[in-house]
Amino acid sequence: MKIKHITLQNYKRFVQAKTFSFTDSDEIVNEKTLIVGNNGTGKSSILQAIVILLASAIRDHFNPNKLDWPGFEYRHLQTGILPLKIEAEILFLDEEIKTTQEYARQLKHKGVKLDRQPASHKSVTISFDDNQVFAKEGREAYYQFRGYQYAKTLARFTSQKNKIFENIGNIYWYTEQRNSNNITNLLESQINQLDDIRNFLASAYNYHTAVKDGRRKIQEGEFDFYQELESLYQKVFPGRSFVGSTPRFDIYEKAQAPDFFMDDGQNQYELSGMSAGERAVFPILMDFARWNINNAIIIIDELELHLHPPLQQTLVRALSQIGRNNQFIFTSHSNSVISMFDETENQIIRLPNE
Repeated sequence: MKIKHITLQNYKRFVQAKTFSFTDSDEIVNEKTLIVGNNGTGKSSILQAIVILLASAIRDHFNPNKLDWPGFEYRHLQTGILPLKIEAEILFLDEEIKTTQEYARQLKHKGVKLDRQPASHKSVTISFDDNQVFAKEGREAYYQFRGYQYAKTLARFTSQKNKIFENIGNIYWYTEQRNSNNITNLLESQINQLDDIRNFLASAYNYHTAVKDGRRKIQEGEFDFYQELESLYQKVFPGRSFVGSTPRFDIYEKAQAPDFFMDDGQNQYELSGMSAGERAVFPILMDFARWNINNAIIIIDELELHLHPPLQQTLVRALSQIGRNNQFIFTSHSNSVISMFDETENQIIRLPNE
């Protein structure tokens, strides 16, 4: 799943119809696109429009009224009384179309009632109106976006929970506060939230060590999350590694989550001691390791957040190597990030100062 272009009209600051293209000179969708401009030019607004449109089509429980994004209020979406327009052309790969149709057939065979069967259009134009998404090509075309929900339902019936999402499109988004829509938000640094992450990582570490020591074999449908996460982490932060979980014990306190330690090549430090740059990237890496992200549109606001210039560039390179057939759309103010994109191939969208 990839977005070819999006048109906005009477949406926030975009009163006149404005189309933003994500294709190169050959009309092929760019793997990565960077939106740049001064503060207040509408960079985040474009990202929010993409999320509102696609997440509403893909996810059952997504409510655009409750989009958690600093500065976003749904009631201010429309400019004046003129009709709101958020419209985009979305492209599908053959494997995604076939997988979605196959999942629909499997669900029907299991007695799950589906309103419509998904169509097989390689291009679908969808628009957002009155809190709903409509497909220009008809209702069956709209159901091409339901592959993720079909996979979630089928996951109840199979041990292949990770692989079942492999060929299905989705959208993931990370605000400038790195609010992940899938995992606990690390950045708040609240003890209970950190303990949720510590417990999760401790379970992953125990599984990893059991496999490594030969005490357990990886069964069908399982994978070594700890190893996968560390591998991704080292692509962004070369020279660093995971140490693992260490139990905490104090006879005067109730049981607490184990500490999780990391190593920067010189010193060991606990999860709570991660640098601001690590905290900005870690939720993204956890999602990639956990959800087997392919065929997805990935939105990251202010990519350079808390990272010094060399790491900003390392992150851009690393993300391009993770997963398969993903489309990345970023915003940034950093010249180091901008230098990683080819403006002659329309990889940079520059918003004018008005």
